[in-house]
Amino acid sequence: GVYSANEFLTRVNLMHADAFPAFDTPVLHAARVAVIGGGNVAMDSARVARRLGAKVSLIYRRGEDEMPARKAEVLHANEEGIEFFTCTNPTRILGEQCVTGIECVKMSLCGIDASGRASPEPIEGSEFTLDVDMVIQAIGTSPNPLLVSLIPGLERGRRGNVAVDENGRTSIPHVYAGGDIATGAATVIEAMGSAKKAAAAINAMLKEE
Repeated sequence: GVYSANEFLTRVNLMHADAFPAFDTPVLHAARVAVIGGGNVAMDSARVARRLGAKVSLIYRRGEDEMPARKAEVLHANEEGIEFFTCTNPTRILGEQCVTGIECVKMSLCGIDASGRASPEPIEGSEFTLDVDMVIQAIGTSPNPLLVSLIPGLERGRRGNVAVDENGRTSIPHVYAGGDIATGAATVIEAMGSAKKAAAAINAMLKEE
């Protein structure tokens, strides 16, 4: 099977899919899992799959030092036996009715891209295949472009996020934003902190009015 990280984690953590059929929502109990990504959600997905008994391979196109995940998350994933395939990019998922493998290519890091990080380029002739039963895609999320584009006057940052000030105030009066849609990918704690700041600013604004 192929899952998004959000679907996989939701099925396991909120819908108790690991306990199927005691609960209604199933999830594939795979023996070999490939997780694509290098952020905190990728680490969460890999560690959950490992705890469900799978041999887990984590595929990331840059080096381990350039993973956006917190260092502690990377350390814990290593300690739990996750196998890291860094400087590696997936090119194709294999299988018809079921996933049987994932084709990858090794990457070299050369030059600097728009994010300020080394730009990965495929190495000719370095293709290889991992035998897996399930693939979890954890390559990051971004604000819904349709939602953002349909709100006139809403300014956006260069990565498509909603532009806000230090209190979460947007370019539209009385409209505030917080969490990943404003800051980009971060932790739940940081999202809660931005919401708390925005709530305090909204409260102060209402008192003034």
